[in-house]
Amino acid sequence: MLILVGCSGSDETNAKKVAEEFIRNIYTVDAKKIAELNKLNTAPLGGEIGLGVPKAKAEPSREYTEIMQSLDKNIQPLITKEGYEGILADQFNTATARICADGNYTAQVTDLTLGENVYKDYEDKNTVRYYYETKLKFITTDGKAEKIGTSKGVIGLIKENGQWKVQGFGINQLPKLDK
Repeated sequence: MLILVGCSGSDETNAKKVAEEFIRNIYTVDAKKIAELNKLNTAPLGGEIGLGVPKAKAEPSREYTEIMQSLDKNIQPLITKEGYEGILADQFNTATARICADGNYTAQVTDLTLGENVYKDYEDKNTVRYYYETKLKFITTDGKAEKIGTSKGVIGLIKENGQWKVQGFGINQLPKLDK
């Protein structure tokens, strides 16, 4: 019997699965997500506000926090606390939902490509980073028209307590839709 221990190939496969799940959750937008975003836009934030995100030392209202947590319930288990704070500050967690709300669309991921691990030659095998490209289908809420968009970015993961978690996420190119 042959037993392999510490196989980095299968470990990186697990990191890729987390990355793909996270990206799909960020970019998939249904009618429920749009309704939550619209509620978020009318919720009292509390404290001093800057670009839709409370400034340092200002606490968001309980209502605002509950709506944001509802919007992000699928990604929160996949991301570190610091990573989540980063996407909130950059508003990457709601970028595609805002495009959909503004244009009366829903969005589906039709293709997702992760590049090679940028850190593959590093000694630390508990950190990975991938550039990604995702193709999206935007469907009007009445279902009568479709548009295609592409988004590109980067995602970094770290192994935390034996599990891969997103520690950084960026969008370098938002989907462009012709009006």
